Amino acid sequence: MDKKINSKKSFDKHNKEIKMFIKKLKNTKKNELLTLEKLKKSIVKNIDFEIKSLYIKKDFLNEVLKKKHHLKKFKISFFKKFITGNFIITFKYLISAPFIYSMIIPAIILHIFLEIYHQICFRLYDIPRVNMNEYFIFDRKKLPYLNLYEKFNCFYCSYFNCLIAYTKEIAGRTERFWCPIKHSKNISNPHLEYFKFIEYDNGEKLRKEWENLRKFDEYK
Repeated sequence: MDKKINSKKSFDKHNKEIKMFIKKLKNTKKNELLTLEKLKKSIVKNIDFEIKSLYIKKDFLNEVLKKKHHLKKFKISFFKKFITGNFIITFKYLISAPFIYSMIIPAIILHIFLEIYHQICFRLYDIPRVNMNEYFIFDRKKLPYLNLYEKFNCFYCSYFNCLIAYTKEIAGRTERFWCPIKHSKNISNPHLEYFKFIEYDNGEKLRKEWENLRKFDEYK
């Protein structure tokens, strides 16, 4: 009961912050964009912290293990799903399979060259390296309601999406080192470093703060 109350209080708190952010956004002027971005960053950071805390408290893996026998009831065999299922859908899966699974080749090539760059250049630039373990998570194989084919696909999708997130973080820290300048237009879903960048039209501030941004003090 206490957990529900605390979650409700936390939700109400962040909901007020979001409403305040939207209200300010409607009345914003150009010189207030920086303040709004800081507010946005603060809200997102707080919500991420709350979500992370809930995941730790929830402990999904132990809950799955406790319900293992019950969850196994929802497992569908490969034969039943694809052979006795909808023929048209099965045919589409077979046609698309070579295009889907062949993408592993450029992904592995990207991963190899990315890691070479990451390990060599980040050391040379004294940029804190990205912790791969925080991005590559493969825990769906432990789900008892998935068959082997579904687990393989989950692993495949996880690898691709984790690789993209990992690449995005490496690229973000690289951009912070070489070009920490915001664009003239708003971009969708920027990397985390982007909010620390200098305004598009503020050359004076860039020259003053560029070297400090290159120190990455918050990671040391």
